[in-house]
Amino acid sequence: MTSAAATTDSVMIEFSDIQGILLRGYPKLTHARYLLLRFGDAAAGRSWVADVAERVRRADQGPPMAGTCLQIAFTWAGLRHLGLSEQALKGFSREFREGIAGSARRVRVLGYRDESAPERWQWGGPNNRTLHAVLMLFAKGKTEIAAFADAEHCVAGEADISVLEDLPACFLPGDKEHFGFRDGISQPKLAGVSASTDPMHVVAPGEFILGYPNQRGDVTAGPTVHAIEDPDDILPPLAHAAGRRDLGRNGSYLVFNQLSQDVHGFWSWIDGRTRDADGNVDPAARDGLAAKMVGRWPGGAPLTVSPERDAPESAGVNDFGYHQEDEAGLRCPLGAHIRRTNPRDMLPPRPGTEDSLAINRRHRLLRRGRPYGPPVADTFAAEDILAAGADGANKDKRGLHFLCFNASIQRQFEFVQGTWANNPNFAALHADTDPIIGARPAGAATFTQQATPVRRRFHEVPRFVEVKGGAYFFLPGIRALRYLAREPRRLADEYSAPAAEPVVRPTPRWLTLARRVNAVLEGAVTVTRRFTLLRNALDRLLQQPLTDLVQWLIQRRRAKRGADADLAIAEERTLPAEADVTRRIAEQMTAFLFTHYRTGTAERAGNTKTYALLRASFEIEPRLNAALRHGVFVEGRSYDAWVRLSGPGPLVTPDIRNNGVLSIGVKLTGVPGPKLLDEEHLTQDFTGISAPTFTTPDIYENLKLQQYLGAGIPTFYFLNPLDPHYLDMILQGIYAKAHGSPLETPYWSCVPYLCGEGQAMKYSFVPQSAARTRVPLPAPDDYLRDAVAAGLRTEVCFDFRVQLQTDPAGMPIEDASVIWTSDSVKVATLRLPPQDFVTPERELMARQMSFNPWHAVAAHRPLGNQNRARRRIYLETSAVRRRINDEEHVEP
Repeated sequence: MTSAAATTDSVMIEFSDIQGILLRGYPKLTHARYLLLRFGDAAAGRSWVADVAERVRRADQGPPMAGTCLQIAFTWAGLRHLGLSEQALKGFSREFREGIAGSARRVRVLGYRDESAPERWQWGGPNNRTLHAVLMLFAKGKTEIAAFADAEHCVAGEADISVLEDLPACFLPGDKEHFGFRDGISQPKLAGVSASTDPMHVVAPGEFILGYPNQRGDVTAGPTVHAIEDPDDILPPLAHAAGRRDLGRNGSYLVFNQLSQDVHGFWSWIDGRTRDADGNVDPAARDGLAAKMVGRWPGGAPLTVSPERDAPESAGVNDFGYHQEDEAGLRCPLGAHIRRTNPRDMLPPRPGTEDSLAINRRHRLLRRGRPYGPPVADTFAAEDILAAGADGANKDKRGLHFLCFNASIQRQFEFVQGTWANNPNFAALHADTDPIIGARPAGAATFTQQATPVRRRFHEVPRFVEVKGGAYFFLPGIRALRYLAREPRRLADEYSAPAAEPVVRPTPRWLTLARRVNAVLEGAVTVTRRFTLLRNALDRLLQQPLTDLVQWLIQRRRAKRGADADLAIAEERTLPAEADVTRRIAEQMTAFLFTHYRTGTAERAGNTKTYALLRASFEIEPRLNAALRHGVFVEGRSYDAWVRLSGPGPLVTPDIRNNGVLSIGVKLTGVPGPKLLDEEHLTQDFTGISAPTFTTPDIYENLKLQQYLGAGIPTFYFLNPLDPHYLDMILQGIYAKAHGSPLETPYWSCVPYLCGEGQAMKYSFVPQSAARTRVPLPAPDDYLRDAVAAGLRTEVCFDFRVQLQTDPAGMPIEDASVIWTSDSVKVATLRLPPQDFVTPERELMARQMSFNPWHAVAAHRPLGNQNRARRRIYLETSAVRRRINDEEHVEP
C-alpha cells in the first residue's frame, strides 16, 4: 500500500490523508506509549498540533519496519478547548460529544459498574481531570520508546500541555494476551485496502473511515464545517452538500479502554471447577473449559474447527462460520467470547445466509489494542500462572489497552459491548454474559456449555476484566489536523450553532420534486403581482370581509378549546419545551445564514433586504390619557430616531419577487433609564410588518416554517395536507402583495408588549397620506428603494397608534394569528424629513445596526412566546451575521 489512493467499487481511498494507525497495527513496532494530554493555552496547543500534523505517520507511507512513529486523536472537550467552532462540534456524534461515561444509560449498557464504575477510574472518569487528546507513540524497542516518549514530554511541556497519564504497552511473546490466548486473529479486512475477497471478513471502508460508503451504501454522518469557516480551503468539499467542507473525512472514532486482567483469578476459578471428585488436577479439563469460554484454544485454533484439542495446524484459522458447522454450540458454546464479539453467520433473521453476514459486518470493530504489564508467567501455562503467588494475583499490574476504531461508536462498539457481550439473553441464553469481558453482578452470572445429552452450567462466574479508564477520541485525517491547527472562526455559540445533519445522503427524489413544485407555486404568485390594478381593486372590495371571516373562524376554533380563558390581562403562559424550540429555530436560521452567504456578505435571517435607513423624529402626543402614559409615552416630548424599511427575506431578491410583506424597524435614541438588554443603553425599538398577523401563530409553527425554509419548500408549510395551515395562508395572502412604496403601507406589531405594569398593548404605524404609488411594470429590481427616494422629496408622516388588551381570550398574548379588536388610539407621530439616504455610510450603518424589540425599557417589555423567542434568536443571528461580516454592533 504505497500509492496515494486506491479504488474500491468506484470509491477512491485517500491514503495520503489517513493516519496510518487506522489501517495498520504496526506489528514491527513492538513497544508503545499512550500519552493522555490536557491542553493549557489554546494558541500554544494549536501550534503544537500544527507540528504534530507534519510528523504523524500517514497510511500511504506503509507499515514501518523500524524507527518510531506517532499518531494523535482528540476528545470532544479537547477539540472545543482548541477553539473548534460550535457548529463543527455539533457535527460529531452524540456519543462522542457526551463521552464514554457521559450518561447514566451509557454507563449501564457498557457494564461499567462496581469496581469498573467510572468514579473509580484512574483516568477518563468524572473524578479525573478532563482529557483533551491522546498521543500514541510506537517504537521497535524498549530503549527507543523511552527516548521517544521523553522527547515528546518535553515538546508538549513547552506548548503548555500536561501529560496526565503515560501508559506503556508492549506486545507479548507469541502474540498472546495475558490470559495466555493468542490475540488479534479475527480482524475485518477493508475493501480497497486488503486484497482479500472473503465475504465473511471484507468490510466496506466506510464502516471505519468517515467519508466513504458503509455496508449499506450510505456515508456515516461526520463533522462538517461551512465554507465560510474554512476560508483557506484546507478541508475537502462535502459530497452532495454544496458550500460545506468535510472535517470528518478520512478520520475515525477511537474507543480507548484500559482493562485490567485478573489472570490468576481467571485460572484459579477454572482450576477449581475442573478438578475431579477427589480434588485432583485435570489439566486437559482445565484448558478445555478455558477454551470453551474464549472460543479458541490458547494456540489460536478455533473450537469450531478443532473442538477436542489445541491444534497447531489450525492456529489462526479464521475461515469458518457457526450456523452450518456448529448451530447448537456443541463445539464452541453459544456464549463464548469470540462468538459474542463476532457472531459471523449466526445472526437472525436468516442465520447461515449472506443477510446474516451483512448484519454482522455492520457491527465489526477494527482493533488496535496492546497488552500492558509483564506476563504472570513467561510460559503462559496455567500451572505456572497458578504457581506465581502474590505477584500473579496483582490484577492491577497487567491488562490490555483496548483500542478500536469505528465510524459509529453507537452502532459498533456500544452495540457489541451492550447487545452482545453484556446481554444475558444473547443467543437465547438466560443468565450468561461474556465470560471473559462481560459485566455481571456478583453471583448472578453463569456460563453455559452446550453438550449432549445435557448441557453444563457454571454458576457464580466472577468478573475477570475490570475497567480502569476510558474515553472516546476522534482521530482526524491529515487535512483535518492542519485545519485544527488554525484558529477557527467563532461564528456561532453553542446555542445557535446549526445542528448536525443526521445522515449525509444525496438529495432524495421526493425533495427535488417538491422543490420544483415550490418554485412553480412561487413563480405563479410572482406572476399575479404583475396585475397590481386588479389586486388593489380586489383589496378594496374583499380585504376586510375576508379578514373578518378568517378571524371569526380562528376565534371559533379557539373558543372551542377554551384557549386563554383562565388568563388575566397582560398575563403570559410559558409553552412546554419553549426554550428547546427557540434554540432549534435559532439553529435553523443560523444554518440558513451559513448555507446561503459567504464571508463579508451575510444578511439578516429575516427582514432581510434594506430599502432605506432614514433619520426621523418620534413625537409623543402631549395630552394622553393616564392609561397610556407609561415608558416613553410618559411625557409629550420628541425623540430622535432611525427608521429601517426592509423586505421580508430570507434572501435578497428583486422587489417584485419577494413574498409581499414589508417591515419597519424604528429605533428611538436618547431614551433614559435601564434597558432589558445590556447591548444598548439609550434606545427603544419598535418593529412591525405590513400584515396584522405573523405568518405563524406561535413558535412551534415558526419552527416548522423554518424547517420548510431550510429544505427549500416553504409553500408546503401551508399546503401540506397532513398538517395544513390554510387560515394562516389566507391571512398572509390577503396582505401580501406588490407594494408601490414602503412609505404608503401600514405596519402592525402583530405581537403584544407591556404598556406599563398590568397592561398589554399592540401598536401600528399608519401613513397619514392617502397617496398610493403605482408599481412600475416592468419593475426594476430595487423599485421600492426608488419609491422611498421619490417619496422623501417631502416630509412623510406615520401615526403611531396603540390598542390596549381588554379581553385575554379574545385578544390573546400567546397567539399571533389573532387581530385585536379594541380601539386604536394615536400616541405619537413618526416624521421622516427629506433626506439623501443612498450613501455608503448609510448602507454600512444599516448593516451594523440591530433592531430588536427587547431593546426596550421595562414598561414596554415584549410579551408572548414569539417575543420571548425573538429575544434570543435576534441576538444570536445578529451576532452570527456580524461575525461572518467582521463588523461591529453599532448603537446610534
